[in-house]
Amino acid sequence: MLQNIRNNSQGLLAKTFIGFIIFVFAIFGLDSIVGTFVNSNASVSVNGVDIDEFAIENETQRITQELLASLGADINFADVDTTQFREQAINNLVERELMIQAAIEDGLTVSSVTLDREIALTPEFQINGEFSPERARALLTSFGLTPASYRAALLRDSLLNQMLSSYSSSSFVTPAEMEVLSRINKEKRNFRHVRISAATLSQTQAVSDAEIAEYYENNVAQFMQGERVAIQYLELDKNDLLAEIEISEEQINEQYQTEIADLQNAVERRASHILLQAGEADIAEAQALATELKDRIDNGESFEDLAAEYSDDGGSAQFGGDVGYSSGETFVEEFENALAQLTLDEVSGPVRTQFGVHLIKLTDITENDIPSLEDSRERIERELQSQAVDDIYLARAEELGNLAFESLDLQQPAEALGLEIQTSELFDRSGGVGISANPAVINAAFGPEVLEGLNSEIMSLDESRSVVIHLQEYRQAEARSLAEVSGEIEALLRREKAEVQARTLGDTYLNSMNNGQNISTLLSVQGLEWQIGQNLTRNNSGMEPELIQMIFNMPKPTENETVVEGASLQNGDYVLVELQEVIPGTVEELTESERIALENYLQQQEAVADFNAVMSGIQAQADINR
Repeated sequence: MLQNIRNNSQGLLAKTFIGFIIFVFAIFGLDSIVGTFVNSNASVSVNGVDIDEFAIENETQRITQELLASLGADINFADVDTTQFREQAINNLVERELMIQAAIEDGLTVSSVTLDREIALTPEFQINGEFSPERARALLTSFGLTPASYRAALLRDSLLNQMLSSYSSSSFVTPAEMEVLSRINKEKRNFRHVRISAATLSQTQAVSDAEIAEYYENNVAQFMQGERVAIQYLELDKNDLLAEIEISEEQINEQYQTEIADLQNAVERRASHILLQAGEADIAEAQALATELKDRIDNGESFEDLAAEYSDDGGSAQFGGDVGYSSGETFVEEFENALAQLTLDEVSGPVRTQFGVHLIKLTDITENDIPSLEDSRERIERELQSQAVDDIYLARAEELGNLAFESLDLQQPAEALGLEIQTSELFDRSGGVGISANPAVINAAFGPEVLEGLNSEIMSLDESRSVVIHLQEYRQAEARSLAEVSGEIEALLRREKAEVQARTLGDTYLNSMNNGQNISTLLSVQGLEWQIGQNLTRNNSGMEPELIQMIFNMPKPTENETVVEGASLQNGDYVLVELQEVIPGTVEELTESERIALENYLQQQEAVADFNAVMSGIQAQADINR
């Protein structure tokens, strides 16, 4: 659960969320962190510290969810070996425990003051910019955590972060390392190249009918047409139901009055207080002190300063007594009643509650603007119409599903609901157009129920449309005829011949150059010429990456010599490259942003290497039982 929170709250948000919870515990003095984790059925231990089965299961689920998120909703989970996830989860938890033990042994710690400061500024746990203990408690409960377990896990995470940052902040980069990487990173290459286009050559290739027929006979499996179906269907569209909805003036006015009442009741008041805790024996003394403090406030002394000095509510005293906003239900009844009677910046007299005696100050009040009926009419009518059509749509959809289940075809459901039976073209398992492009429809159309002649279950196409389908026609898988595919085969054979010719020509040119011949005349016969490339960099955007990689993989030419290589590209073109010069890069060529990025990269690599080395040593010496 803690990991879920961390995954959903990155950067400053994660830090402030973590800090905030610690702040809540500091204020309210909740459970001790001692004995937080219940050791249930421990199956793994690290230096005598058990990792329980509950933690392993949680980590396994987290890894599984990450896999599902990365692969998308279409993954077939039956094909995934989930046993490896548990082993990975155990490895993660063992490494984590080793890191925590190492951090504690190294004397790393977390200051409560530092954490509290971050907590108080956490936006996710503030209301109108101010910290709210109630919101803190609600959010903690929503994650299914106890205060003690969350605090313990949080402190452990802080130790981990300290340990990791100690390596990332201590690594450094030498000038020699920067120079070496700059030589490679900023390297430039001068060259010339010629491209033999397979697409151009394919236009001149001759392919006979006999070749087409032979290819078809030898590769008939490539031209199979999968099984196909055509379907009948009934579509229920929410938009078609709008014409049935009429909203009266009385309905509009009733809704408007309800909204006004809600807006009027949604007043929020922000309060500060000075709390003097007292039991029955001390109540008179507390009331006398409260009266004295009220007189001092009336005579000009600062409420906030007096709250900091006298209030027994330590959580709010440091913020001038501020306890946040209330819409009338946040505080106890006596407090709320007194607050509701105050004007802005007014301070109440002593108010007794079960907690003691309060002085209450109203520091802010928020009220909503009330729009006119005319300004709201169109919106209200639209919302009432939408709500009414939703109800009708759901009822009709349920009726359509029931009728389809009870009927042998779509005729009776169509007549009962006034729907038109529509039909699709033939389509295969890859889908067709219109409704037959919908994955749910495709799956149902090729499902056993529909193929056996039954109506499908009702399916939702989107939030406003639902359908049921029935098989109209079924065709078995069959080979497409030679006449249907001859054009495809001809184009394929032309391309194959062109690629062979391009490679043959290219190899001829390459051999000629390696024998010291000038191939300019040979190139001109084919309408080809050299293309000059100067100062090519690795990240050049004007040339396809495949060709750039080929050029930078070529060895550096010796003095007064060149290097020549040729290769077929993925698209079938053949490229002949003559590398003439390699110009090493220098640190001075780096821009400021490039220099910083390069230093950061090298520092990160050093930090990772250092950390891995340390962890390998720690793990080698650890007593780990699995």
